[in-house]
Amino acid sequence: MARISLIEEENAEASAKRIMENLKKQFGVVIDPVKALAHKPDLLRSLLSLTTVADGPGAIDVGFKEVLNIRASVLNGCEFCTQMHSNMAGMHKVSKEKMEGAREGSASLAFDEKEKAALALCEESTRDVKVSDATFEAVKAHYSELEIVELLGAITVINMWNRLMVALGF
Repeated sequence: MARISLIEEENAEASAKRIMENLKKQFGVVIDPVKALAHKPDLLRSLLSLTTVADGPGAIDVGFKEVLNIRASVLNGCEFCTQMHSNMAGMHKVSKEKMEGAREGSASLAFDEKEKAALALCEESTRDVKVSDATFEAVKAHYSELEIVELLGAITVINMWNRLMVALGF
């Protein structure tokens, strides 16, 4: 249950209302975390914009970014985000085996060595913030510098969302 009030579209200030209208057109629904963050429309807009860039098309497969989102959400205890990103992974044709493997992480047999390196990066940067040299070298063996930045961008954004959602009671 949310720890703060949820602002409904009809009661939202103009900028938050536009955001909600656009989300409703795009996804057919406005989720409760958006209604909570509508208390600070500039933050909401910035988070959604950052998320669009981090999770959108790029050098890293969008479906695999959802696997990373699931893994970080599990580690952070954000069941809301775990479920939402599991649904999104399904929309991106991620196999059930990989979605389930994301809960286990880099130890899962569902992933190849390249994917395991990215999952280990996700695990260390989520749990400890600091990433060991060994983990970073393993990532560099499989990914370009652009891809590493993209991986870390996606991981950082989901960690931000997880912290907000858990603290707000979602």
